[in-house]
Amino acid sequence: MSPIASDAESPFRVVDSSGWIEHFADGPLAAGFTPFLSDPDKIVTPTLVLYEVYRWARRHGGDRKAMEIVGHLEHTRFAGVDVSTAIVAAELSVDHGLAAADTLIYATARLERCELITADTDFRGLPGVTLIEADV
Repeated sequence: MSPIASDAESPFRVVDSSGWIEHFADGPLAAGFTPFLSDPDKIVTPTLVLYEVYRWARRHGGDRKAMEIVGHLEHTRFAGVDVSTAIVAAELSVDHGLAAADTLIYATARLERCELITADTDFRGLPGVTLIEADV
């Protein structure tokens, strides 16, 4: 059940937790994520990303701030983990040595035929990934 990404460029994307957190924290990579966050209708958000961003927001800004951030993410399309996602994630974990959370997010992007936008260097070199890095 290997995920097959379309050769055609999809207008949809998955922005992982690192991108949302950079955006909401106005971190050093926030500007790099801005073009990918400008149209929420074209963003697919794995529920695991919602979990990670909500957890971060609650720790750093409290309940109210966390719920405000959830409100922003609610303008995107959520994608949960189903049997196919779990199996593809396990395959990707074995093939690429990624941790469980990373592979669930990556599997969602592959199955949804989306580009994964991330600052997580664990994804470096993987197909279908745009890595946002600081200028050196």
